[in-house]
Amino acid sequence: MSKLIDLLLKIQYLTPFQRKTYVSSGLIGSLILVPDLYLAGAHYTLEFLHIFYESLCFMLEELIGHSLHLSKYHSQLILFYAQVVIVAGLAYKIWRTAPRLYHRTTAYLRASWLKTIKDGKQFWAELPGRKRIKVLAGCMAGMFGLYFWATS
Repeated sequence: MSKLIDLLLKIQYLTPFQRKTYVSSGLIGSLILVPDLYLAGAHYTLEFLHIFYESLCFMLEELIGHSLHLSKYHSQLILFYAQVVIVAGLAYKIWRTAPRLYHRTTAYLRASWLKTIKDGKQFWAELPGRKRIKVLAGCMAGMFGLYFWATS
């Protein structure tokens, strides 16, 4: 029980960056090790959204047909062209905002890349020589392991 409490206390005192790093590493690791869970979740989510879309279309079609005294064909036609107008409007909005979003995203990625490089250089400069050798030896062992795994 005390080990669990110690673990919870250690998690509580992590910095937000460390928490984000651990959570993202865990999610990436689980995505690599157990991709079926994510694929099944995406499948069921998309299936639910499709059923919701079909139900909404059916309700709107019936509402249009009963309120305007139209046949099924004409109410489906009205609903189809209304959906075409909505999709065209969304496409136009995306077309207008995509360049700004692209420039903002590239600026953010460039800034975060430069910050990562600067932090890495600072971390490497502060490491003692013995730890540098350990890091390089670990990287080399990993590269050799991947090489032998890929070629065997």
